This record gives sequence, structure tokens and C-alpha cells, in this order.
Amino acid sequence: MGWISEVLGPVSVLFVEFCATGFCGQQTPALDVGAASGAASEAALRAGAWVIANDLDAAPLMELQRRVQRDGSESEQARLSLQPGRFPRELHFEPASLGAVHACNVFHFLTGNQLALGVEKTARWLRPGGKLFVQAATPFQAPFKAFLPEYERRVARGEKWPGWVEKIGAYSKHRLLGQMPRALHLLDDVVLARVCSGAGLEVERAWLYRREDLPASLHLDGRESVGVVARKPG
Repeated sequence: MGWISEVLGPVSVLFVEFCATGFCGQQTPALDVGAASGAASEAALRAGAWVIANDLDAAPLMELQRRVQRDGSESEQARLSLQPGRFPRELHFEPASLGAVHACNVFHFLTGNQLALGVEKTARWLRPGGKLFVQAATPFQAPFKAFLPEYERRVARGEKWPGWVEKIGAYSKHRLLGQMPRALHLLDDVVLARVCSGAGLEVERAWLYRREDLPASLHLDGRESVGVVARKPG
């Protein structure tokens, strides 16, 4: 599903800072969706949170657990649990049972219906005052430059999911796209804010930015990534 970065982006930094407030305790832990190598999970553990690390593949989760068992404190070891499975349909939690949900570079692999379902489920899982932290890819990346005119036409027509690209090879031959799935959902701040609001979350911030760890060959105009922080009322 693409490459893995060990660098925490601005959304992940906000997630870790929220974890440091003590909001994500034993009864309402933080869920790290698509944890991959576990950089955000480890940072949240160091911040004092209880963390459920999720990924499609159990192998990186097991490696994360081995690393925490080797290098982490006894407290950190006790506060980490693993939950392999595909988000959103294979993950199930009780209502109001999570303090935060972090989804970094996950949502752009979801169809519109999957995205809406995932945010709706997240809104149910969060306790009042809990937050959703999202980072995703946008159409404003160099490999997708040829897609931008079509994306802008879809936006002008008011299409619900203007950034859905069924076959990215039709618009780009960039060398890094061989590491990605055939279809991508390139998102923006307007779409993500709408989905979060529709699920009953209060959007605290939705913005476009450039990740410092993004390969230079993906740079276009500084809007290569989108971030959203949304809070469950109450």
C-alpha cells in the first residue's frame, strides 16, 4: 500500500500531543489505524497513552511489539495492544470506547463509501471529547498533475468524490506509483471536512500542506497532503 515513513507529520504530532494530555487511558485507548512500522504508536506510548495498533498485515504489528518489548519501558509494553484487520469493515469497537483515532496515509486507499463508513464508525467509537486525526494524499502532487483539470471539472460540477481515480496509470507514469494500488482516492480539506461533519464530528482544523518527508519528486505547490482534526462533541 505504498512506502513507509518514520517521520511524524504535523497531524501525527498533534495526535501525540493529544495523547500526552492523559485523555487516552486504559478504558478509552487511542487507535492507530494503518500503524505500519508504528512510529506514531511508539510516540503515543512514550506520551503515556494506551494504544491499539492496527494494520492490514500482522507482520509489522508483531515487529512493533517486539521492538517495544525490547526497548520500551514495562509501562509502555503493558499499554500496547495489537489489532490486525482492514479498516473500516473488519474493525469493531464498543461505542465511546476510544479516546482518539489516528489514521495517517490510510483514507486515500478507501472508496467514497468506505471513507464515509469509516468516519461514521469512528464517530461512534470515540468518547465525547475524543478526536480523529487524519493525514491523506491530495491531487496536488506532481505525479497527478495531469489529473488536476479533471479534478477541477468534477469539483465545479459538485461531484461528491471528485478525487476518486479508478486507474492512476491513466494519468501518471511516475516511478513511485508502482508501489501503490491501481486506484487512489485523492482527497482535499473540503471533502474530508464534509465527511467528518456529516458523521457528527466537529472539525477543529482542515488544511493542506507539504510533508517534510515526502520525496521531492512528488512536490508540486505545497498542497501535497491534507490534514484534518475533528472532535466528538460532548
